[in-house]
Amino acid sequence: MRHSRFSKALVGSLGLALVLPFTLASSETPAAASPTTSAAGGQGASPTNAAPGQGTSFQNLNGFMWFYNTYFSYKYTDITKNLPTLKRDGVRVLGFFSPYDGNTNWCVGCDPVDFYNVSPQNGTLQDWKNLVAAAHREGIKVVSYFVGIYMDENSSYFKTAETQYAAGDRTSREVSSFDWTTNPNDPLPRIQSGPPSWSSWTWSPTAHAYYWKLWFGPGFNYDLPGNTAEVARIEKFWLNTGMDGFMWDVGKLDPSFQPYEVTLPKTYTKTDKWLTIETSTSANAAAYQDFGLTSWFNYQDDNTENDYTRILDGSIDANGLESALEINDYARVHGDTTLAWSIWGDDPDTNLIPHTYPTYSNDDVMRVQEAALLAGSGILYGSAMYDQYIRWSPTLRANWDRVLQTVNNNKALLPAASRTRVPAGSDPKVFAERRTSGDGKQTALLVYNVNSTAKDVTVDLTGTGIDTHQIPKDLYNGGKAPAIKGTSYTVHLPAYGFTMLQVSTGQQP
Repeated sequence: MRHSRFSKALVGSLGLALVLPFTLASSETPAAASPTTSAAGGQGASPTNAAPGQGTSFQNLNGFMWFYNTYFSYKYTDITKNLPTLKRDGVRVLGFFSPYDGNTNWCVGCDPVDFYNVSPQNGTLQDWKNLVAAAHREGIKVVSYFVGIYMDENSSYFKTAETQYAAGDRTSREVSSFDWTTNPNDPLPRIQSGPPSWSSWTWSPTAHAYYWKLWFGPGFNYDLPGNTAEVARIEKFWLNTGMDGFMWDVGKLDPSFQPYEVTLPKTYTKTDKWLTIETSTSANAAAYQDFGLTSWFNYQDDNTENDYTRILDGSIDANGLESALEINDYARVHGDTTLAWSIWGDDPDTNLIPHTYPTYSNDDVMRVQEAALLAGSGILYGSAMYDQYIRWSPTLRANWDRVLQTVNNNKALLPAASRTRVPAGSDPKVFAERRTSGDGKQTALLVYNVNSTAKDVTVDLTGTGIDTHQIPKDLYNGGKAPAIKGTSYTVHLPAYGFTMLQVSTGQQP
């Protein structure tokens, strides 16, 4: 199911919204290679900045927090002041929807009105730069959802282009950024970043000509040199503020997009980049990696489904969960990450109003287990809406935060750590795994009970390399866990319970 973050919300004069979902046609995305086999020759064929066994910087952190900054009028200065608290709570990546000046009546604020400034309700451009710099001092990355396919038709940049075109100018920066014609029957640009009904030649009474309109304004044609020159200028502007990555609106695995979705962000500034596209899915993992993206959804881009909900509702069992987590294993060995959100979002038909967010039947417990399973397994995970997060109960927030704190404080739990399934019996809703840090110095044993009743879960440590005579450390709760006294190890887990144990490894008797 598509959700409100990445749907184009159309708000009319009565305040009603119509969401226009669409699915990329199969012809728009290259067929995915098997995730178990790397596609050769792509830009993402190996991690360029990773030391052996260490992973890239995005593999060595966890904890996303997304801000609908334009829609909810969050002040960049307030977020800057809150950075120490966010870091204490386990957050290591801030996402913004979106940093530039956006029209809140379209696309929930991601519709670009001015690519070279911020929305006034968020503060000033200097406030943004200060936020990014302060986040970096705290060891926090800053990324954003970014529209790189059109701009708002009321933007001053386009208004200037219309006036210049009417005056006979055909070569200015503004005019050459767009497609123009006097014949509305001319072929439309080759790349259609959206449904055909939202791509058209549209009459400009100011320019006395037609321009190519995509979604809510003049489209960016990646086959048009003047257009791509402006796209590159926009990207460089935001990369100069210190941005660490982008989730591209719509996003297409087309060679014309690759220089701007991949090459420029990776090379213009030298830090590791988080690069993904909306609606990415696990099925296309190899194609994304070969294209040069550095992250994609471990399951799919959805507000009420992830790999935890699927084992919870029985659509997959423990074996299916293992298969799902192998997508993340594939990403890790290539220096990349997969991502997932905690279930989130409003009714998209009301454009985020009235803020009724999805919950589990026992949110205070199950959402914490969701975090422990997804983040604990190495998926880059977090809250997709700060507005939702601040409405959670104090108990939920404290325990959910504690999962992210635990993950970030233990190298064996970070995305860079390797992962191996540990046998845990035949119960389809019981799962166990071993995680080992990239340097091999730390190992964790994770056990999950995704049942509505308490269970004694017995794991088989044979062949895992975990010492069979030791007292593990309880990473999440603190203190010591029950002693391991042989290859068979039993833990008691409450309903929707889990344990995260630090264990030693060595020769088994």
